[in-house]
Amino acid sequence: MRIDRRALVFKALCALDEAYDEAAEGRVYPSFALRFALAFLYAVGDRRAEWFDREPYDDFWREATVNDATWGTPAVGRMQKLNTSFNAIARAAGLERDSNVQSEMRDARKVRSCAPSPSADRDDHS
Repeated sequence: MRIDRRALVFKALCALDEAYDEAAEGRVYPSFALRFALAFLYAVGDRRAEWFDREPYDDFWREATVNDATWGTPAVGRMQKLNTSFNAIARAAGLERDSNVQSEMRDARKVRSCAPSPSADRDDHS
C-alpha cells in the first residue's frame, strides 16, 4: 500500500501544528518526531518560489525548542515568528495554511475517547 504524498505532508504539518500549540505554553521538547517532520517537509518542499534556504525551518525549530518566552512582548514576537515560519513551511509543501486547513489539522489531531457514549448507558427497552 502506498500513501499519498499529500497525506504525508498533511500528517507532518499536523506534527508542526501540535508543536505550535505546545509552544504557547513554553519550550517544546526537541523530539525526534518534530525533527523528522521538519526534515521531511524541507525535503518535499518547493523552496524555489519563496524560500531559497532553510530559514523558516530553522526559525520554527529555534523558536519552538530554544526560546521559552510565554508572557509579554517576547512571547507575542515568538508566536508571530512561529506562525510566519509555519505558514512558509506549509506553502513550500504545497498547502496554504488557511482557516480550513488549520481546522482540519486540529480535527485530525483530536484524541478519541475510549469511554462509551452517554447513549450507550441508557436502557431503551423500558
